Order: sequence, then C-alpha cells, then structure tokens
Amino acid sequence: MLILFGMVIIIDQLKPVFPRILVLLAIPFTLILLQATLNDGQLVPDLLLPLIYFLLFAVSLVAGATLAHTRGRTESVCLSLAVAHLLAGLLSVVMQLIQIDAIDASPLVMYIGRNAQPFMRPYANVAQPNQLALLLCFSLASVWYLYQQRLLNRWASGLLVVVLLGGLALTQSRIAWMIVPAFALICAFKTHDEQPVSKWFLAVMVLGYVAFVLSLPLLGHFLGFASGSVAEHIGGRSERMVLMQQAWHMATQHPWLGVGWFGFGPEQVRIAADFGSTTYAEHSHNLILNLAAELGFPATILICSGLAWWAIQCFFIKAVTVPIRFAGLFFVAVFVHSMVEFPLWYAFVLIPIGILMGMVHQLRWPSEGVLLGRPAKSVIAVILGGAFLFMALITWDYQRVTTGFRVLRWQQSGYVVDISPSERPAFTLFPQFFDYFKLTKMVAREGMSDTDIAFAERMSHRFGYVHVLSKMAEIYTLNGKPEQAARTMQTLQRLHPISYPEYYDYWKAQAALDARYEVVFKTMPARDAQ
Repeated sequence: MLILFGMVIIIDQLKPVFPRILVLLAIPFTLILLQATLNDGQLVPDLLLPLIYFLLFAVSLVAGATLAHTRGRTESVCLSLAVAHLLAGLLSVVMQLIQIDAIDASPLVMYIGRNAQPFMRPYANVAQPNQLALLLCFSLASVWYLYQQRLLNRWASGLLVVVLLGGLALTQSRIAWMIVPAFALICAFKTHDEQPVSKWFLAVMVLGYVAFVLSLPLLGHFLGFASGSVAEHIGGRSERMVLMQQAWHMATQHPWLGVGWFGFGPEQVRIAADFGSTTYAEHSHNLILNLAAELGFPATILICSGLAWWAIQCFFIKAVTVPIRFAGLFFVAVFVHSMVEFPLWYAFVLIPIGILMGMVHQLRWPSEGVLLGRPAKSVIAVILGGAFLFMALITWDYQRVTTGFRVLRWQQSGYVVDISPSERPAFTLFPQFFDYFKLTKMVAREGMSDTDIAFAERMSHRFGYVHVLSKMAEIYTLNGKPEQAARTMQTLQRLHPISYPEYYDYWKAQAALDARYEVVFKTMPARDAQ
C-alpha cells in the first residue's frame, strides 16, 4: 500500500491532500505512545503492529483524499473497490461450497472437516465466519454501485445478490441479520442522479435472505453438514455480554488512560474470576467499549463524537452522490460489525475504509493538495523504500515465530526435533512469543524461584490459554500459594468453560495423589459449571 501510493505521487505527480480527519487518528496514536512510556514495558512489544496499522490507515486516508482531489479519479476509486470486492465475494462463495462438501482443496482453500465444529460455518479463506460475512456485505454494496454505473443490468444484479445472500446465510453470522435490512432501507431511497432500485426487489431480497437463514438446517441435512437453527444461534450463553461487562469494568476502574492499548486480554485474565463464563479474548468485541477500556473515557468520547459529527456532516447535511452512498454502505456494514467484533485490524477492512473515508472527506470539504518539489519526492521515495524494507524485516521475523510454533507442536507430538527455532534470538521484534515458548517448556515444581514465578504470572496474563492457566495454578499449588491457585482455576473455568471438564478431571486425579492439589480442587467450580 505504501509503495503503491508512493508511485501515485511520484509517477502521476499528484498533489497529496492531508484531510483534517487525520487529527482524530492522532488521538489514539499519541495516547498509545504515552501509555508505552508510562507502563512497565510489558506490553511494548505488542504495540508495534497497532502503530503500523494506524500509520497504514493514515496513508489510506491521504490516498483516498488525494485521488478524490483529482478530477475523474473518484469514480475510478469506487469502481476499483467495487470490482475487487465483488470478485472476492464470489470467489469466497465458491470456496464455501468446497468446504461444505468436505473437499480438501488445500493449500488453495482452507479445509474444514465435517465434524470439526458443532455447526458447520464455512468461512472460505477469511478464517472467521463473521469476517467473511462482512466481506460479503461489501460485495453486496459493490453490486449496487456497479448497477448505478450501468455496468450491471437488473437481471445480472439480481442473480449476483442471490448468490451473495446464499453465502451470507452459510456463514450463519448474526451481523448480516441487521446489515441486509439496513442496506435495503438505504437503497430504497434514491437521490436525483441514481438509478432507482425496485422496492419490490428489495423486499424480496430481504425475505429471500430470511428464507435462506430459516431453511439452512434443512438444507444442511440434505447436503450432509450440521447447521444451527436461528433459536440455537440466539439462545444459550452470551459470551459477548460478559466481554462487554468486563470492558466496562476496566473503563470505570481506569477512566483516564485505560488499561493500555492491547491490554484487554491481560486485564481480562486478572478479573475474569469475578465475572460469569465467557471466552478468552484479546478485545471486547465492541469497538466503543474496547476504546473506553484501553484508552479511557476522554479519548473515546473525543474519537466517537468526532466521527459522529463527521458522518452527519458527510451524509445528512449536503447532497449525497453515488460515490458517497457507496462509501456509506461500507461504513454501515463496518459500524454494525464493530458493535460485536473488532474488524479494523484486518487489511481487507482497514485499507478500503481508509481510502473511502479520505475520499468522502475530500468531496465534503475540498482542499488543495501540497505541491511537492523534486527534493520532497526524493525524500518520500527514500521513506517508502525504508518502509518496504522494514515490512520485509517484520515479515521475516514473524516467520521465525511461526516456525517456533511448528517446532513446539512437533515436539509436543512426540517427535525428536531441533528446538533451537523456539529459542529467543538475540534480536526479535516479537520477544513475547519466544517468552511464551519458554513458558511452555517450564515444568511446574516446588521450590521455584520468585523470578520464575513472576515470569510465569506475567506470561499467563499475556497468554491466557487454557493450558497456560492450568500450569500457572500448578505452580502456585506446588509453591505454597493455594489461594492464588484456586483463583486461577476459577479464571480458567470462566475463560474456557468448554475445555474446563478435561482439566477438572486432571485436577481430580492429582488431588487423589497429592494433598496440595486436593486443597485447591475442593474450591474449584463444578465440572459442569456454566
């Protein structure tokens, strides 16, 4: 992205535009740097990628505003995004069909076994059903734009909508239950320069999607895969509600600066024993609450009120054109998704949303670009070249992390392997993962040093996985800290209720052999605790 934008500036000799909305982005960026200087340094390695994401988002904003500043490029931007997202959506639906047929097309398509999960939710190559649902909603918006540009007729548009709605139903994502009707309501109203969309078609689209969703269990039965009903997706334990309660608690306990960016996960491990059962997560699954928990109330209020004012100005005050409406469909989808997820760390969301926001800002508040001379362009070229090399370094370093995980998995599977790739190198941008490898090799025993116990505590907060928490409880148990062990097992049950029975049985067996385990076991939640 950085290289492409640099080529736009240097080759096409555009004047870059720096939209004022960048000020809102500067708030979290500055606060994260402040948090990095104030905390004890434990989370500093985890701040590298978020800061890069913010930088990439800023570049996307500038790119969108710059392209919109040049006559005729607004339509090119929208057309490029629409075609790309429509093709990606259609390809994803094909991948979904491959997955529900249990066809192993790896490495081209992620394989999902028929019994790999209680409900078969094919996610193509996006790795998560809700993320795929968001992509397919972008594809629906793209069909609308291509229809408005008269590149698709009514019949082709209708057929593509049916295919995409079928893919949406297969994801079984509840965000689409809100996004699809919202899209229909928005498209029902037209501006003076739009092609009208039949209200009958929109009604049939929504009802057809409802029919897809309701009939999916029956369809899955005939095709040989398990699909949950609407009642099953609505009922049951609400993990997200507890996550949101935890986020609110963090925000009220740390109202000014929050718990620190990327601090939700570690803080969740510290407080989970005091809440109901949920799931271990690195974010609250709600963007606003996540901002409040990690950045504090002042920054959250400034960011959210600023974005709300910006959206009102862009979409309700002045006449709305087709490109702005196209961007608005994307924003509606992301907003709904952000209330139950945290999608902005994904490139397929971050970059197009940044480009569209920059474009919309420039169309609403036109401003002249900055004329760059040859020396300035040379400096930009050097910066972009350095950024490219830095990203290559990050990629290479992260590959070492993935190699370490593979070696660890092979070793735990009983293979004799060279464990040196899992050892922390002299230089790495991701030391936290190599510390995790060190923790997995640590054996719980009595007489451990305070330094080793403190290291295990820190890493169990950073990586609150089920096996890590059980090991931490054993370390406490064997080193004369039964109260901390009992609370850790309570935390394990709260964050991993599905895996908890297996660990309950392990501790029950250990309690029969060791009185120290028995003391902790007597305080543990019941095996079937919910």
